[in-house]
Amino acid sequence: MRILQINKYFFHRGGAEAVFFSTIDSLRARGHEVAEFSMNKKENLPSEYSAYFASELPEFSERHDLFTSAKIFRRLFYSRDVENKLNALVSAVDPEVAHLHNAYHHLSASTFRTLYKRRIPIVLTVHDVQPMCPNHRMIRGLDDTLCERCRPHKYYKCFLNKCVHYSRSNSLAAAMEAYYYYLKNIWEMVDLFICPSQFMMDKMTEWGFPRKKMRLARNPYIVPELYPPLGNKIVYIGRMHIEKGIKIFMSVLPHLREYQAVIAGNGPEANWVETMIRQCSLSNVEMRGWVNGEALRKLIAEARAIVVPSLFYENCSMTILESMSNGRLVVAADRGGNRELIINGETGFLVQPESPEALAAGIREAMSLSDIEAEVISRRAREYVAQNHSSAEYIKKLEEIYNEVRR
Repeated sequence: MRILQINKYFFHRGGAEAVFFSTIDSLRARGHEVAEFSMNKKENLPSEYSAYFASELPEFSERHDLFTSAKIFRRLFYSRDVENKLNALVSAVDPEVAHLHNAYHHLSASTFRTLYKRRIPIVLTVHDVQPMCPNHRMIRGLDDTLCERCRPHKYYKCFLNKCVHYSRSNSLAAAMEAYYYYLKNIWEMVDLFICPSQFMMDKMTEWGFPRKKMRLARNPYIVPELYPPLGNKIVYIGRMHIEKGIKIFMSVLPHLREYQAVIAGNGPEANWVETMIRQCSLSNVEMRGWVNGEALRKLIAEARAIVVPSLFYENCSMTILESMSNGRLVVAADRGGNRELIINGETGFLVQPESPEALAAGIREAMSLSDIEAEVISRRAREYVAQNHSSAEYIKKLEEIYNEVRR
């Protein structure tokens, strides 16, 4: 089968990119012809299709002059460059189906419209709540609380609450983009939505998306045959952003001084985290910045407990899957799709969201287990991922979905 895989980033940036690249590799291993469409950036990995990639667009979170801001705003809705490059790629490879991942913003609504006009069936993996929420987090800007005030189609509330980077202008742009997708029926151009969790399927249905267009395909992860013995540290891996619960995690560390802790990642709260470590004299806490590859594997080996204290709705967390697959004890907020991965006390620990007390108690419970008790949970976690997140089953499900939409 000839399949076009589309994602706005063509380098390892987060969970969506991990699934994107894993999907490409697995499909090619199955004998499918896979072409790629993305955006040009200096961090990109090699691709034989890079000549067709759209021109780079600056990040929305950065400060820009008026001309650049106008360029970014326009591309939300239409891009001649995206349209021309994608048309050229479609003509060259003649795909039977297009599988979109995170294709919003930088790749423009033009991606959807171009494929639709060319009569290429579209499937979209819903990696986050972007089809429902203008800021793709369902976190209210004014007070950083969980929020669904935009339902149904009340996207102006994104502007009123400064939900995107705490900025009126960015929030206005995001609200207008959401209205555009709704009023121009962009989402209706999608033949099937792939949901990595039952939670996401249910949430999309609550927001008015047709259930008949939903298909469940859980994120894949290959469980390694060997994994390192449990370490002795508490580890946080991910973006240092309020939505990820970094402030809640930091608030419990002064009460866990008997344990060594490592914070790995970057993001807008990095300076605040550094200040917190210094002001609270947290000599037991180390910051390592963004880690990947071998550095990430070594960090996971140091961990006994990996903490996922998210405020927002997790979907099918790749951090949790990776941690469980490597036999770590996961302590996560009971929010979104996390309870589909973690059976409390059996494959990890779920704690009350937004509660420092509950998070501290969960971490203590994980850290104080005997080696025998911890090994039982580690083994169950690995078995759970192997049984429910098989790469082979994921690709088989994708093939069924692709065949369903082929015209």
